[in-house]
Amino acid sequence: MNAAEDADVTGTIELSGGLLHLKWSPGDVVTERDARTLMHRARALSGGRALPMLVEMTGLEWIDQGALKAFAGTWPVKCAAVVGTSPVDQTLADFYMGRHKPAHPTRYFTSMDEALAWLNEDAPLV
Repeated sequence: MNAAEDADVTGTIELSGGLLHLKWSPGDVVTERDARTLMHRARALSGGRALPMLVEMTGLEWIDQGALKAFAGTWPVKCAAVVGTSPVDQTLADFYMGRHKPAHPTRYFTSMDEALAWLNEDAPLV
């Protein structure tokens, strides 16, 4: 993957306090290429460790099937808390969790504080 392709990706992922933080902006449309690039970044950031992951998807417009399948693949993740605020966010999260059965514990939250508390309970943050 070259730098130009890497820069043109929907979404960001960072490592903060022992936690992978994946975030999209309202109105974003996520493709399979975006998903694979973000997963590649997560592997690089995690340094081979399985970490808890916070996913902010508030206002996400769409995730294509290829992206959903890619996201259901192997991540360097112990558990994932998905945060959204709308019925559409919850529908997308429920569909993903029900259809693609992620390999790590995954829960949907409408509160960032509750999501972080669950992540800390399931995998104490460093």
